[in-house]
Amino acid sequence: MNRATAEPQQGVDAHAAAARRLRALYALLTLALFAPLCWAFVNVRNLYPFAASTMMMGGGSLEHGSVYHVLRGETVAGEIIDLRPARLTDALSGRHTSLVNATVHNKSLTYVPAHPANAALLKAVGGADRLPPAVRLPELLRAWGASYNERLPEGSPRRLRAVRLDEYSWGGRVYGDYERFVQTWRTEL
Repeated sequence: MNRATAEPQQGVDAHAAAARRLRALYALLTLALFAPLCWAFVNVRNLYPFAASTMMMGGGSLEHGSVYHVLRGETVAGEIIDLRPARLTDALSGRHTSLVNATVHNKSLTYVPAHPANAALLKAVGGADRLPPAVRLPELLRAWGASYNERLPEGSPRRLRAVRLDEYSWGGRVYGDYERFVQTWRTEL
């Protein structure tokens, strides 16, 4: 081999080596960028669309307690079962929490203009401040019970004979004592 042919060969080898180093560098950079993303994807606790609906919510405060509700049903066989409103109506569970709170606190009766049935009820009792708590709750419980029962055969022992909503409170300040029973509303079907 003469010197004229050796120099272009070395230039090609140097260029190929530089290209290999550049590819290796890009591979490392890609791995460094995507490895944390892959780890986050595998370890995510909320999946879309629920992560989007909860990302703006506060993490909670120990200073303030909270009240929550549990929906239960009593079967014809006498068994008490937990019901999930989201499975009964095919909606997001966060909307049921708002629906129950609004129904328990009679908020639907304060909308302007009032529904004709709500206006008649308000007129009959003498105003919103004279309403008993959860005046429309039996209708909601009957609707959820009917939705559950329509999925079962007529003679099934799993059919509901009553639906109840249990209210619990958490006083705050400590992580514990979450199931302090407050009251229950029960509706026969």
